[in-house]
Amino acid sequence: MNLRAVIFCLFPLLLFVSCKKSRPQNSSITVFCAASLSPVLHKIKGVWEKDHPEKIVINSSSSGTLARQIENGAQADLFLSANEEWTTYLQSSLKLKDRPVVVASNQLVVVTPLNSSIDSTDFGSFPDIAYRFKGKISSGNPGHVPLGKYFEQSMNYYHLFDLLSQRMIMTKDARSALRLVELGEADLGFIYQSDALTSDKVRIISRIPPESHDPVIYHAIHLNGRLSVQKFLGFLSSDELKYIWKAHGFAI
Repeated sequence: MNLRAVIFCLFPLLLFVSCKKSRPQNSSITVFCAASLSPVLHKIKGVWEKDHPEKIVINSSSSGTLARQIENGAQADLFLSANEEWTTYLQSSLKLKDRPVVVASNQLVVVTPLNSSIDSTDFGSFPDIAYRFKGKISSGNPGHVPLGKYFEQSMNYYHLFDLLSQRMIMTKDARSALRLVELGEADLGFIYQSDALTSDKVRIISRIPPESHDPVIYHAIHLNGRLSVQKFLGFLSSDELKYIWKAHGFAI
């Protein structure tokens, strides 16, 4: 068999291998999201995949951790942060053309283990809860977790951060703050309303006044030029999904 015949025979195989290698890149959308968005995005993922060919791959952690990973080369198509700071950071660092867009909002609440004897009536208003309570408290690490920054702002607003800092358990992300309360390792948790509503092991005893911290707003930024990613970003704010966001404690 001459060289031309060999090439003719091998060409279909080479074409198949080439297509097979490129397909995963185009048939999935990788979303890096704040940990508190993980439950609702997994629900949205199921709705999207019923009518669209692209699979949604979700990677969740603290917003700061994910932003650093993306900056250092982690492959992601879309980044959803629990505040605007980290999306703006990536826009500047990676010189992205797209600007961050708002996708949802949230609230901060105080939770306790379901079987705890702690009740809001024991303390009165929210500042009284924070001031008079003597046990361990969980929330996010203010250094890289937006939840922790919101909590720090609120505690500073009431001049309570120094008082509570010695009893704080600073977690790596918002979902970890919830888990500590579920396990009884923290007596109170300052967490997102959305996380509290996903758990049958905690109960809300108070809401943190919104005037004490920046608005809890989730921002997204498109990390490349793929049209399918832009479509999914638009899908997140569609009327079709409003009931899902609301059921998980968010507003859009």
